[in-house]
Amino acid sequence: MTEQTSPHLEIRTSLTPAQAAEVRDLARRAADADGVEALSEQTLLHLDAAPGAHRHVLAGLEGGNDAGGMHGAIIGYAHLDHTDPEAGAEIVVAPESRRHGLGTALWGAVTDLVPDARVWAHGDVPPASAWAEHAGLRVVRELLRMARPLEGLADAAVDLPEGYTARTFARADEQTDTRAALEADIQAWAALNARAFATHAEQGRMTAADVRARMAEPWFDADGFFLVADPEGRLVAFHWTKTEDGEGEVYVVGVDPDRQGLGLGKAATLLGLRHLARAGLTRVTLYVDGDNAAALATYRRLGFERISLDVQYAA
Repeated sequence: MTEQTSPHLEIRTSLTPAQAAEVRDLARRAADADGVEALSEQTLLHLDAAPGAHRHVLAGLEGGNDAGGMHGAIIGYAHLDHTDPEAGAEIVVAPESRRHGLGTALWGAVTDLVPDARVWAHGDVPPASAWAEHAGLRVVRELLRMARPLEGLADAAVDLPEGYTARTFARADEQTDTRAALEADIQAWAALNARAFATHAEQGRMTAADVRARMAEPWFDADGFFLVADPEGRLVAFHWTKTEDGEGEVYVVGVDPDRQGLGLGKAATLLGLRHLARAGLTRVTLYVDGDNAAALATYRRLGFERISLDVQYAA
């Protein structure tokens, strides 16, 4: 782009399908330019959400063709859950429209809505850290991405406490009893996840509806979703794996706070790693908060090493 005119900002509680598609394309182009995803999976899923807690800030150039109510094509986007400042906003600017103050304008719109909002920088690439420094922001949270090869894990031994059992998530089909079992698993998982991540800004707020939304994604596989129950049949731990683009991911591992110290986190993790290895994958990744010492220790003992870092900034 050789000339930049003033951007037009529009704040919406929901997006049209055309706008959501434009934002996805914008995120893809930014990811191609930066070598790191511009928007998280959670935000991409929320592009199609009904009006509610989410605020979408769209930036387009004055003039040009109409794009779902915007003036010109969408060249910048910010997402915010205005009910939870700690969840963190996300901002993406088209590669050809950077260094013209558009990121600052989008951040200004976000902080007008929530003055103490936070913002994520995926990969913490130099342009993002430079912008944060210029904006007077500091790092308040770190999210590590870790990885390890899956070689040798296809026959990994999984040791559960006596009386504890493991199985996979219920499958969806047309049978009434199976649908009932599936709904029971969804509700039990959501309750356990809320307990396990009670202090986690994003994960702890996942609902049964969020599970159903992910079940509709192409990557969802019930055979890669492991549930661990105690001798009374109560769900106490889980490991939800993800496979996408030929790579495995420890999507989320959770343990009931009342059952910490029994080795359930390690056992649940190994259940998923063994499954991914048997599926023929060669590498697995995961995300973990930098201040989660217990999880970091478990993953390091299992051979995971840091490969990148996401950071969250705040004033």
